[in-house]
Amino acid sequence: MKARESKLDQYAASLADLEAEKKTLKEMQAWLAEEGCVISTSTLSDYLAGQRQARLQDKLLARIANGAQQVKSVEKQFGDNPAPGLEMLIKLHRVLTLQLATQGNADPEMLKLADQLLRTAMEFASGQTKAAHKERELKLAEEKFQNEFCERILDQALRDAAERIANSNLSNADKIAAMRKEAFKGVDALEASGKVVIPT
Repeated sequence: MKARESKLDQYAASLADLEAEKKTLKEMQAWLAEEGCVISTSTLSDYLAGQRQARLQDKLLARIANGAQQVKSVEKQFGDNPAPGLEMLIKLHRVLTLQLATQGNADPEMLKLADQLLRTAMEFASGQTKAAHKERELKLAEEKFQNEFCERILDQALRDAAERIANSNLSNADKIAAMRKEAFKGVDALEASGKVVIPT
């Protein structure tokens, strides 16, 4: 909806300059009177507030348009190249947060947005770290289970072999040789393949 025209519109740029120079309403009224425009303090105050709001909206729309263009550019880059990793995303997030925090000096809403973005980035990073930690825990638990399972099978196999050899008709020396062969045949095979070196 188009704003209603005001007799102050022709002085809008000059009033903006006077406002930037920190001139008071009285001083602006006096300047307007010299220009042949007599206006009340309340009307001038409302007009200036409306102009400030309009400028803020224009800046916001420009940022939105610029942001949309950047999103398109980023999406195109992601289409041509792999998406960045978590570390790169956090760095980009940090730059954006700092920019918004700087703008927050003039606009408190920007400071709130910067804080929200920082919290979002931290929560995301924390979630990724927890997920990676959980994955490591599961992997270690699986390895532990497999090792214990293999140890039990090996113990049982050696007990069975020892019982079989002990009950055989072999001499004591041959029983020891057979048991040694049975107990260390897996290690000998690994040593032969170069995967395990037995110190001498």
